[in-house]
Amino acid sequence: MRPQQPAPAQPQQRQRRGINENYARELMELHTLGVDGGYTQKDVQEVARCFTGWTIFQPRGGAAAVNGMMGREIDRGRTPGTFVFTPRMHDDGEKMVLGHKIPAGGGMKDGLMVLDILAHHPSTAKFIATKLVRYFVSDNPPQVLVDRVAAAFTKSDGDIRETLKAIFFSNEFNSTEAYRAKIKRPFELVVSAIRTIGADTNGGPGTHQWIARMGEPLYGYQTPNGYSDAAESWVNAGGLLERMNFGLALANNRIPGTNVSLSKANGDQSKVMDEYLKQLLAGDISAATRETLLKQLQPSDSTTKVVGLILGTPEFQRQ
Repeated sequence: MRPQQPAPAQPQQRQRRGINENYARELMELHTLGVDGGYTQKDVQEVARCFTGWTIFQPRGGAAAVNGMMGREIDRGRTPGTFVFTPRMHDDGEKMVLGHKIPAGGGMKDGLMVLDILAHHPSTAKFIATKLVRYFVSDNPPQVLVDRVAAAFTKSDGDIRETLKAIFFSNEFNSTEAYRAKIKRPFELVVSAIRTIGADTNGGPGTHQWIARMGEPLYGYQTPNGYSDAAESWVNAGGLLERMNFGLALANNRIPGTNVSLSKANGDQSKVMDEYLKQLLAGDISAATRETLLKQLQPSDSTTKVVGLILGTPEFQRQ
């Protein structure tokens, strides 16, 4: 008897991809409405449906490089890494997002409608206002200012210039309580120190390593909400020690790719310190900090130590 032949394999049906909720959730939670902004899981799913078909052409650019090396013609009109809408991947049915009906057949416009709905939602105004006031004024933003800034955002149809004016011309922004209320993040500290001291730098790995040592490696934050700008994230024993070490390393020309040329100040340690306090902090330093600095200095200490210590003061650590 002949062995039974296996039945011909049926062509495997192409499995339809499920919707990806990640971008929809991040868009609403991290960039517009906020975690308590009033959206539901159903809204997340509907927004994800609206953005189906939105993708990136050759996101890594590898295929274009290979085609170039092989002498093949590269797809004209498309640049690797740029946005492209793929209609065949889009869910063209009717959607309902935050109570707004998005008609069927909209194609790429579905995603644009979602952005418009989110931009005009009251929760977005409140969320953006809170983030801006926290960044520019205080880690604990005054609610009355947040409400005023949110109103400016809404009235101006999301004009950031008008929104920022509501902050910068406010009594809260110009109050003594807001003065130096914010701690510089490591990146801000490094940039401000190099700029204030008048150093030349190539901005290369030498500076990157110090930023990382202080806790903010460039592009190293794993989640899409970014590094915190609150003091509690940066003010700790290890972080403050590294900040002090950075100031001393910068003043002593121990950062590769960065060069500092300090003038030789004349006079006793007190006069030398006051000269550099004027240059680096416009002389605006508390009597307690000045006294602490003087106690750290010896008659034989160099100008570089004076500058390094000033860069490590609480006043220089603040914005």
